[in-house]
Amino acid sequence: MKPEKRIRNQKNTAKPVDLPLDFLKLVDETITQALEPGLIELRKIHPESGFQSSGSVFGDELLLSISLTHGTQILHATTVHASVDYDPNRETPSINDLLAMCVDTAGIVFQHYLDPGFPERIARIAESSLGALEEAPFEWSAIPAPEAKGVVVHVKIDKSNPVLDRLAEEWLQKNDPARAKTGEAGAEARIEAAEDFLEERIEAIRAAKSGSGGIPGGNGPIRH
Repeated sequence: MKPEKRIRNQKNTAKPVDLPLDFLKLVDETITQALEPGLIELRKIHPESGFQSSGSVFGDELLLSISLTHGTQILHATTVHASVDYDPNRETPSINDLLAMCVDTAGIVFQHYLDPGFPERIARIAESSLGALEEAPFEWSAIPAPEAKGVVVHVKIDKSNPVLDRLAEEWLQKNDPARAKTGEAGAEARIEAAEDFLEERIEAIRAAKSGSGGIPGGNGPIRH
């Protein structure tokens, strides 16, 4: 299940474009490295814990979701959604910059709960109850982007689990021939469109990650 847009604009009917898989993999690797000490502690409770990202580009919004999952045998997960206003006609800040701000801000939320100095927080994020996450932004909450004046990232947290969604989709693909046929074509079209949309930026993101040692393309507080 894809998260709902934060911006409800009935005039904007353009279909979203999924973020490229290469970029999402890079986000997963970066945030895993940045929060490794906390993940090590969390894996004492759930050995298969790790991050999985997804996201879309809309005509007026960028939406990135980063999920902390615990393997296919555990139903619950913790997902932080980060959203920022987007105008494709503006050159600055670039889409790369805005995505980096979303990653930075989502990382700050996870960093709070995966701080090895506060094992009680790690225990809470390991629980299935959303209510265990004290002071979590359960509704869209505005946070000024790190080191980016004038840009506001909106975040919220829930217990959606993309692993279960993927398994459900795979089951439907295998058991519903009509859905499988249209699903494969739709998935290929989404991937092709996404890769075309951000193809030129992937290398720049990788270069920025290698040069800054932090979140791809950004100068936020998360560091390896």
